[in-house]
Amino acid sequence: MYDWVPRVVVPLGIGLVMALLGRYAPPPKAASASWRYEARQVPEPLPTGMIGAVMWGIGICFVLSFFLFRGINHLWANADGPAEIRVYATPALWTFFPGFGALVVPWPLTLWWLRRDGRYDEADLIAEQSNEDGGFNTYRVLIWMSYWIVLPIGMFTALAVPIHMSIADGEVRVGHYASLWPEVFRFDQVRSAAVVDGFDSNGKPHPAKDLAIDFVDGRRLRAGEVGDGGEAAKPEVMRLLLQKTGLTPGHEVDGPDR
Repeated sequence: MYDWVPRVVVPLGIGLVMALLGRYAPPPKAASASWRYEARQVPEPLPTGMIGAVMWGIGICFVLSFFLFRGINHLWANADGPAEIRVYATPALWTFFPGFGALVVPWPLTLWWLRRDGRYDEADLIAEQSNEDGGFNTYRVLIWMSYWIVLPIGMFTALAVPIHMSIADGEVRVGHYASLWPEVFRFDQVRSAAVVDGFDSNGKPHPAKDLAIDFVDGRRLRAGEVGDGGEAAKPEVMRLLLQKTGLTPGHEVDGPDR
């Protein structure tokens, strides 16, 4: 019934954003129109395709940061010592910074490098072409996005590095977001366990979605503690926790309103 809404709202939204960018970040006057011979760049122009290769190289470096974050997360978790099962943070956490960084940063960073290297002619021509195509000051807008989108995403991503779960012989260690030290749950302090049924994204029952273990100090450990919240806990984790605790689980239902 409302299939027409995206077809109308999306173009209007894009038009509004472009109008705001043109209003608050208008393209500057073309520098090439006022070039003087003595003000031209000294270095010879770079070979054809070199500037594009530099931008691609910067973008690839951002993409590779996915593996950097994932590797640090694994090293952090492995510092817990020997474990029978180790659950690392979901890889989706490490995709946001590389994705946004690769889209936003390479162009303004390359332009900054060209000007820093005295290649004003090449930098001005690239900027003017982009400003003409976009209708706004592309360099300024991408700098804004670098500071207000990419940098905060990078900071929040770094704070997710400690997330993990290590199940050892006598305890479980859970690393939480932005926490330097893992939370320790000892199996000799368990009180009860319950298999938690839930609902999927369509509202349909999802049996055995999680396993909740309560401890004598009032804390609760979930088998899906390190998951993305949208999937069931790993069956092998649930089995090992029940084996370690020796408990016979009860049953709970974690419905949409609970």
